[in-house]
Amino acid sequence: MKRPERSCKVRRFAGKTDPDNSSLWLPLWMHLRDTAGIMRFLVQQWLPESVRRNLDLDEELLTRTVVFLGWVHDIGKITLAFAGPIMSLLPEAKQRLEEDTELRWNEQEKKFSHHALAGEAILRELGCPEGLASIVGAHHGKPQEANNVLDQLEDGVYETNYWPKGRKTFWWSCWQELFDRALQESGFSDVKELPELSVPTELLLTGLLIMADWIASNPRYFPLIPVEELGDESLYPARVERAWQKFAPTLPWEVQEAAADPAEFRERFGFLPNEVQQAMLEAVNNAQEPGIFILEAQMGVGKTEAALAAAEVLAQRCGEGGIFFGLPTQATANGIFGRLLDWAQKQSDGLEHSIRLAHGMAQLNTDYLKLQQEPVPVEDDADDPEERVMVHQWFQGSKQALLANFVIGTVDQLLMAALQQKHVMLRHLGLAGKVVVIDECHAYDAYMNCYLDRALNWLGEYRVPVILLSATLPAKRRAELVTAYLNRKTLPDAPWKTCRGYPLLTWTDGKQVQQTGIPLHTPPRRVTMESLTEEHLPEMLQNALREGGCAGVIVNTVRKAQDLAARLREELPEFEVLVFHAQFLMPDRAEKEQRLMERIGKRSTPAQRDRLIVVGTQVLEQSLDIDFDYMITELCPTDLLLQRIGRLHRHPGRARPQPVQEARCAVLDTGTEEFDEGSAAIYGEWLLGRTRKLLPQEVQLPADIARLVQDTYGWEPDCLPADPQSTAARGTYELEQAKKQRSAKAFAISSPRACGDALDDWMNEVGATSDAGARAAVRDGDPSIEVLVMMQDSSGNVRFLPGEGEAAGPCVAVDQPPQPEEALQIARQRLRLPGYFSKRWSVQQTIDALEAETRKHFAAWRLSPLLRGELVLLLDERRTAHLAGQVLHYDRENGLTYQKEDEDGDNGV
Repeated sequence: MKRPERSCKVRRFAGKTDPDNSSLWLPLWMHLRDTAGIMRFLVQQWLPESVRRNLDLDEELLTRTVVFLGWVHDIGKITLAFAGPIMSLLPEAKQRLEEDTELRWNEQEKKFSHHALAGEAILRELGCPEGLASIVGAHHGKPQEANNVLDQLEDGVYETNYWPKGRKTFWWSCWQELFDRALQESGFSDVKELPELSVPTELLLTGLLIMADWIASNPRYFPLIPVEELGDESLYPARVERAWQKFAPTLPWEVQEAAADPAEFRERFGFLPNEVQQAMLEAVNNAQEPGIFILEAQMGVGKTEAALAAAEVLAQRCGEGGIFFGLPTQATANGIFGRLLDWAQKQSDGLEHSIRLAHGMAQLNTDYLKLQQEPVPVEDDADDPEERVMVHQWFQGSKQALLANFVIGTVDQLLMAALQQKHVMLRHLGLAGKVVVIDECHAYDAYMNCYLDRALNWLGEYRVPVILLSATLPAKRRAELVTAYLNRKTLPDAPWKTCRGYPLLTWTDGKQVQQTGIPLHTPPRRVTMESLTEEHLPEMLQNALREGGCAGVIVNTVRKAQDLAARLREELPEFEVLVFHAQFLMPDRAEKEQRLMERIGKRSTPAQRDRLIVVGTQVLEQSLDIDFDYMITELCPTDLLLQRIGRLHRHPGRARPQPVQEARCAVLDTGTEEFDEGSAAIYGEWLLGRTRKLLPQEVQLPADIARLVQDTYGWEPDCLPADPQSTAARGTYELEQAKKQRSAKAFAISSPRACGDALDDWMNEVGATSDAGARAAVRDGDPSIEVLVMMQDSSGNVRFLPGEGEAAGPCVAVDQPPQPEEALQIARQRLRLPGYFSKRWSVQQTIDALEAETRKHFAAWRLSPLLRGELVLLLDERRTAHLAGQVLHYDRENGLTYQKEDEDGDNGV
């Protein structure tokens, strides 16, 4: 096929400029060719096999289509609204173009013809299928509104926006020439050969186009040229090949030897698979069309290893190029990062892979930071298992997070794929080629579940294998998760929906739902349950630990943990009392975690555990492999209560003092019909009431887990007698759940089955404009406020808070931005303020006060990339500060406390 000559007219349009140097530019045709070349490389070398296989197009047609999209994605820049302003920055290039057309343009009209919108309209005029045209309209991250596209196509809109008055012929001929060239370069002989696409395919191709456009727009990979030059065909294909080599993305994960048999499993994890792990491997091996797998099994049984081994099998069978492992919190993600890094380094395909810790504070994780500072060059010895995982800098952007091979992060990263957020297509592209694992999938409320279900809709549409893990999953929720993945409104009643087997594995094979109970050969653990009020708490602890051992006291609020710890220190001076909750500075929390792991972790000795009481909040039930001899937990919903009991006698075979040789758990309650105010605010009276009524005198683990959870949440038929008080509480609970769901759906994307033929109108709202805003948008509740905590001594010097054994922390300069290493240390002095400060009546007052203080003392810090936008809470030398009518105080033993300024007449100090 003869390539048509490109006229000088099209070559004179600008694609890119240098804001600092008007003597450099990139002609539009070169940027389009660069993008098309990167699109070809992405499809042929980077895109996982599973994504290529699940798109509407065979491999040859897919390649031709993406090359076409690369060539036409910026055709909307051949409009007066774009060319006028950009050419004014390039006097020499403007003079050349004005030999063919005048460039007088109206600034007021420019906003109505953004080049992505213009590009879609022009392609529609040239006969391009609507779906393909809508990809061009969406390539800046947000699809166009259909009415806006139609408005562009009306007579009169082109005048002054698309061409100067009376110059239609010139501009139209440029569009046609570029369009014809795109068809030729991509191997189409006629516009009628361009494919019609489904919306899921359009979304993934939009993600690829955004990715290619960003790479092609980076002058590090594609340098600009002198403005007096129009570009040269002889630069190609070497220009694109050099850029691809410099970009050097890690290639898809290709599993060679999956951990499918016992020997491979032991090599990967250091032990043979148990019954639960073996059942999971058998299911993924035998499924003809693997879909969603839901594993319900007790705490500490090795669900993580089961999921990773299954992910290897699924990746090998389905051609997935990576894994996403989502967890409820930053703490749990940080806690498992080391384990997943070790697993990733043992992959045997000999390729280098990119890893990404994906949450808001990932840059403060020391293990992850070290990995970034020591990236592994490609040419290093691939036989060394330490040389196979790296942090690829291009994937460090928040919107590119899911494009790395191995992604460990908070579940928010998955939930944001269901949020109407700009560039959400990149999240879809990253997830579509992975095995997705979600741990503790029971841990989300009705608001978050709305986004999880919508994300599952799309994962099911993309045929992404999904593994969900839980120790305490209600049967109703199990059915909702399967239904969402299969993109069905309802599924016929069947035994799998209400099964109370445990451990239990439920999975889909194509459209069929299968389920199996997993027999266990390990003896059950019996836990004696007792009731307790705060009045008798010290006495109960003293009696239980009279011959030694350690106890855990888990309550539902930070303030209660601090108050109880103070009381126990006063009334039980012979015991050591440690406090652990979320309101510690990051270094102090890390030190406390390490201290707890030493004192009550797997390798702790009787001497280390002796006469130790740990008082904490929900963070004790989530991320630490710790083991209490005796436990007290405040009343909370059954599933969470069982999670807490999972920290009691967790490590079998340990020698324990005689009074705590048998597992005993006391439930802290009010002793009346009322509920603790803080607990009711968090969990609601309905679930607390059901837990209270259903709590037995003895729990056998794991046998009783399913029964207790299903009785608590399985309301039809209800195992508890109805009464007016519980009926009213249930009504309140259900209304609140419905309210949360409605609130979440307002900014959720459409389901795959609710889409039309093109991306237009697919996302008319934008739920969040920033990554931090998006993370907040997919979690319910008041916005949280994070601060960096520093102190000011009597001489006015700003310091770090003193560490253990220090009289004073090091000084920090505030009249200049800190160096990167010091900025990182400052950024770690972070904590989240108590919820009081982010309530609707206090949040603005709090932020205004913090912003004023930060501007006053730390204006220079805003020049530091790591500290820009941060709020600083400045304590005095007594470690106190006044904020929003409260006095805050910080110490390393108790964390952050606060009280009203006039309480006790001492201003809270």
